[in-house]
Amino acid sequence: MNRKFLLILGIVFLTFSSLVSKPKRELRIAIDAEADANFELELWQEKPNESGDTIAPKPPESIQFKGNRITVTPKDDFEYFRVRRLGEYGAKGFWTQVYSTNVDPGSPLSVPKEYVAKKVFVPKQEPKKITSVISTDSFIIIKEKNESIRYLTKDQLTLNPSDDASGVAEVRYKLGYGQWNSAKTITPVPIKEEGSYKLLYFSLDLVGNKEPMQVLEFIKDTTAPETKMEWVGPNSLGKGKTKFISPETKIRLTAKDHLSGPKDILIAYTCQSGTQTEFKPYSSEISIYDLKSVCKGSFQLFYYAVDQVGNEEPVKTLNFQLGSESN
Repeated sequence: MNRKFLLILGIVFLTFSSLVSKPKRELRIAIDAEADANFELELWQEKPNESGDTIAPKPPESIQFKGNRITVTPKDDFEYFRVRRLGEYGAKGFWTQVYSTNVDPGSPLSVPKEYVAKKVFVPKQEPKKITSVISTDSFIIIKEKNESIRYLTKDQLTLNPSDDASGVAEVRYKLGYGQWNSAKTITPVPIKEEGSYKLLYFSLDLVGNKEPMQVLEFIKDTTAPETKMEWVGPNSLGKGKTKFISPETKIRLTAKDHLSGPKDILIAYTCQSGTQTEFKPYSSEISIYDLKSVCKGSFQLFYYAVDQVGNEEPVKTLNFQLGSESN
């Protein structure tokens, strides 16, 4: 018996007084399902094997119908029938058990000729728990004003369908206005180009249950931020575009990023013939006087920015010759 819908069967014999006609069999089937559901009915001359794939040698008569009720008149030599549900995109449910098209007084489906009644069979209902999950470790959530924006940090995201009842038949998905794609297992979706994306996806289980449409909006950021340097305090430009500064001059660094935004500016320096310091976060303007007190001769200042999703700017360098020039 299909575990996904309730099958209510009524079998009726109609007898007409006639010397040339035989009694007409009328098979009425009512199904506890939505009025717009789709089903397939098979009528068999010989009983098919319910325990495996082997079936009776004579092919059945197949009828597909929409709705939760159908009335058919089996041919005289068609003695058995069974029903299954049809889902979207070709998904098919399990067959019910095989029933007789004739009245059998010893069976649960028997209907006395003088009284027609419906027999109700209530199978154990399974909850619909089909879901598609996207791993959260592929994203960074950044709060901007009154909204949270999702940024993809990898070159792909992964759809992982699961179903606690019958199992997953397929996952269907598309990006934006693209074509629908179909997969049957864990599915990687490549996202390499920078930009804003909208992913639509849902899963289907083996008996035709459809997950509600899911929508995931996110941004792929691949561009590194850019740091701008400016002089604060006394400075002038001499011949050959040589920059002259004083010990009171300071260096101001600002970073810009057009998508996720800058996270940090990191700085380090090396004195003449010395060892480079570790990179540390830039927090305030850099004093030339302070650098001069540490480095007695020439030195180099290194700096770069990193954005919220980890894109790093190439390291930039400033070369200083204290007491003479900067270039």
